[in-house]
Amino acid sequence: MAATDKIIAAGAVVTRPGAKGTEYLLVHRGYREDWTFPKGKVDPGEHVLTAAVREVREETGFAVQLGIPLPTQTYKVEGKLKDSHYWFGNLLAGEFVANDEVNEIAWLTFDDAAKKLTYEHDVDVLKAAAAAKATTPMVVLRHTQSVKRAEWAISAESLHEPDAYRPLTSVGRIQAGMLSSALAAYGISELHSSDSVRCRDTVGPYATARSLAITLEPSLSEEQHLDSPENASKRARELAAIEKPFVLCTHRPVLPTVMEALTNLFVLETEVKKAFDPALTPGSMVVYHRDLSDLTKIVAVERHMH
Repeated sequence: MAATDKIIAAGAVVTRPGAKGTEYLLVHRGYREDWTFPKGKVDPGEHVLTAAVREVREETGFAVQLGIPLPTQTYKVEGKLKDSHYWFGNLLAGEFVANDEVNEIAWLTFDDAAKKLTYEHDVDVLKAAAAAKATTPMVVLRHTQSVKRAEWAISAESLHEPDAYRPLTSVGRIQAGMLSSALAAYGISELHSSDSVRCRDTVGPYATARSLAITLEPSLSEEQHLDSPENASKRARELAAIEKPFVLCTHRPVLPTVMEALTNLFVLETEVKKAFDPALTPGSMVVYHRDLSDLTKIVAVERHMH
């Protein structure tokens, strides 16, 4: 089966405090007569993180912020393979109104939810959500596609502009726009960026949408990293102590230094160390979900390639 034949869906297990403990949100789809979690198909060109938040909002009316990833469920629907990607969903606000997709919802304790779920594979997702810890994300992002160095050198020669002024391409600007909604899914509230134009403009759309300032990090630019990788490593370790959800946007040559600094800082399981591979394509990111009670502990890692 070709990869394009696979159906990709995204959603979340949303929770809230209840009188008898944590309650989990289940939705009833009248056209299927089943109880499951809010989810739906990823639109063409849509980021999977954006889709997860959008589908929860469309089906339930609730706004959520994504936490750790939960087990992806793969099964067949009408002869096609379907991957349903889930995240832990932190409830922000909203009100349910019955709609074409969902005619009823239920907030249930773990035991009641496990009994009510129609599909056994959903119970596995429920168990993972029940075991989830409170986390805060740290996103390490490579800037989106920029004008090639050789092309910039020719066009900027007469203006004597440095490489740090090299801009994004039209594709890079589109990628930056798509990243804005993906970063919003995690509730990113602090933006840190190399002072190079291509990094600043990668997080710029999100900064504008959320009215956030961008903290410039000169030590994590290509030029200063070349002069002093030690300062870049030190700054990466300092940033890792930020408790708020934040993003760091930097460059391909700087990423190995950043990843090495984080690998030496965090308490890691052997299999998690593989997630610190610095090989990221333009516009791709690694998300480190850190334990809120101990920021040096990594609970989960995601890699989103563009």
